[in-house]
Amino acid sequence: MIMTVARSSTKAEYRSVAATAAEIKWLCSLLTDLGITLQQAPTIYCDNIGATQLCSNPVFHSRMKHVAIDFHFIRDQVQTGSLRVAHVSSNDQLADALTKSLPRLKFQTLKTKIGLCCRGLS
Repeated sequence: MIMTVARSSTKAEYRSVAATAAEIKWLCSLLTDLGITLQQAPTIYCDNIGATQLCSNPVFHSRMKHVAIDFHFIRDQVQTGSLRVAHVSSNDQLADALTKSLPRLKFQTLKTKIGLCCRGLS
C-alpha cells in the first residue's frame, strides 16, 4: 500500500470515499454471490461538499491528476448507478459518534440516531 499525504480536506475526504467505495463494491459482489439482491444502490454519506461534488462531476479537474484512478473509479460507480455519494451536514454525520471526541450532548444525540442505547443491568 502506498501512503500519501493529502494537503486539502477535499482530497483527504475524496480518498476516504474511494476506499469506502472499493469496500462497498466488494461487499456487493459477496452479497450477489450469496444470492442477495440489493433493492437500491448503496449510499456513501460525506460531509465535505467538494468531495461529494467531485464524485459525480463529469469534468476532470486538473488539480486532481494525482487521484485520477480514484476519481475514475468513483465517478464510474456513480454514473452506472451502482453507488450514490450524498452530502450530509457535519452536524448530522453519524460516524462522528464512533470516530471523534465529542461533547456529551452531541455524543448522546448521535448515539440515539444510530440506534445505540443502554441496556438495563439484569
